[in-house]
Amino acid sequence: MNPTVSIIVVTYNSAKHLPACCQALSALRYTPAPEIVVVDNASQDESAQLVRQLLPQARILSQERNLGFAGGVHEGVAASRGSHLVLLNPDTIVSANWLHGLIETLAKPGCGIAGSKILDSQSDRLLHTGGAVSYPETLASHRGEGELDRGQYETAEAVSFVTGASLALSRELWDRLGGLDRGFFPGYFEDVDLCWRAQALGFACWYTPNSLLRHHESASTGKFSGAFYYYHHRNRLRFLCKQRSWVELWNDFSPAEARRLVSTSALDRAIGSLVYREGLPAGLTPPDEGEQARILQLGQTLRSIKAEQANLPATWPEAAQQILGIPTASQSPLAELLATAKREAVLEEHQFHSRIPIIAKLRSTWNEIATRWYILPLMHQQTRYNLAVQRSLLELQTQSTANHALLETQVRQALLGYRVVNQNVSV
Repeated sequence: MNPTVSIIVVTYNSAKHLPACCQALSALRYTPAPEIVVVDNASQDESAQLVRQLLPQARILSQERNLGFAGGVHEGVAASRGSHLVLLNPDTIVSANWLHGLIETLAKPGCGIAGSKILDSQSDRLLHTGGAVSYPETLASHRGEGELDRGQYETAEAVSFVTGASLALSRELWDRLGGLDRGFFPGYFEDVDLCWRAQALGFACWYTPNSLLRHHESASTGKFSGAFYYYHHRNRLRFLCKQRSWVELWNDFSPAEARRLVSTSALDRAIGSLVYREGLPAGLTPPDEGEQARILQLGQTLRSIKAEQANLPATWPEAAQQILGIPTASQSPLAELLATAKREAVLEEHQFHSRIPIIAKLRSTWNEIATRWYILPLMHQQTRYNLAVQRSLLELQTQSTANHALLETQVRQALLGYRVVNQNVSV
């Protein structure tokens, strides 16, 4: 007989994707029927109401504030009864055999955590077939991401981590690990951390192609937005301090991270710099309610910077520029020049006006005959030149933030600050 399963879904303003998610969960082929617990993290949309309507068998736990992904999962697990736990994102569409594939994989000798094969919601391009973490940069990557699914990852195997978008483990192991680390607020890297802690206890983390779903990736934060980078890099720093030795952090990570920041986008670099300036003043202690509110508010401001603006800092909202230390036009001669170039780059033809309509018409006619044929090419030439100057100023502004020595100093200061708070760091 199959074990009992509790599926934990944490929602936050997920109404757009919940109908498809609920419909797929209703069509699962698994006996006994899984318990479904939905934790709504104080959504401002109709998420909870939709679940009540579309998935009446689900238990809904409405929170008064956003607890983050890990905090929401803990609430759901505490209210659930299954011997096995499955974490599932609300912006997913699972296949009918998705759950069976996960539980079947958990039965393998030595397997502690199982994860799914994940495809894009709109195509057959892969998003996840198991993950890896680079050294020394400690960047998490998803195997096969962006590749067309041609069956090249159809073998179940042990991997470094699986994503929390679809992750299964026994309640016994959950309790032994203490669950997800709530300090990874509001999200990112808590799943990698869980997998690594399980492996440290001797349990393997397995990817299985027999558990399939589709995913609207990063629907709650916006992939590669300012908020994404802030939450991602803040929690990446926390993961580093938990999982790497001091020698690895100081000798290998610090110079590698400075090199990465110099070569990456202006947005990635500016937010990385912000994260290192902030550091981890409380060490690995999970943020309290006030700090959580600050993190969410800062993320909300940075969310306004979209992926397509990553290398255009002059286009970022002024509030975001101030947070990230990007000089505004009133603070920097370069920024002022750039603002002027942006405002006046394109020359417009003069439109003649007069209180006597016939006069304006005569002036326009004379201009058409006598001067327009000569002036217009010059205007276009000047506009092309102005736009080239604008591009050069943009590049200069971007380069001005890419100071390798300064960036490495910021990284090292963050690490030193962490070490002062945590005197028991391994050396």
